[in-house]
Amino acid sequence: MYVRYKAILGLLLSVAIILLAGSAPQGSQSIARGVVDDSQAIEALLKEQEEELEEYRAYLQQAGEDTFQQKQGELLRAQAQQLHNEAKKLRTSLEAKYQVLTEGISQEILRQQLQLMLVSLDEGQQEARLARIAELEEERQTVRVELDAEYQAELHELQAKHEERSRQAVIQLRAEIERAMEEEFAQYQLALLQDLEERIAKMGPALASGEANR
Repeated sequence: MYVRYKAILGLLLSVAIILLAGSAPQGSQSIARGVVDDSQAIEALLKEQEEELEEYRAYLQQAGEDTFQQKQGELLRAQAQQLHNEAKKLRTSLEAKYQVLTEGISQEILRQQLQLMLVSLDEGQQEARLARIAELEEERQTVRVELDAEYQAELHELQAKHEERSRQAVIQLRAEIERAMEEEFAQYQLALLQDLEERIAKMGPALASGEANR
């Protein structure tokens, strides 16, 4: 867009010089000097506008980068909070699943413990119940290990999805900001170009008027 703009400015300069030169009568040295002066004025104006464009481009780039950093931080914090909430929900779900799967085991452990405390048992019966309790505890621990592994696997998948979602969101954010900057810069270029066209258009009639007054 900027290269195209400079090409348009160069074309306008060429056309303006041709028009100004064409408006000067043959052999009129004063008018010829006026054409040269006007062309030099246009060149100076072009240089001024190029410098102004470069300054505005730098301003937009810095403003865009500041905006991107701010919005990226907000986006990533929101994504992190969402991941935290979903991980907490996953843990709660698996805890509920653990309670369901071990409910029968826990009840059997409690029954065996009550018999040990409340029922008169010989040594062999006590050892049998203690062995059964140990077996049930091991079963319950196996369920816990399996559910913890399931939680870690699902959490890892959840984190991977969030990372990809965050990456895509950051890419989209960058593209939106760059698009907005390009649109803003294009509007600024157009305004400068229109102003230049108006100034050049006024030079021809002014020159012709000056010659008529002579």
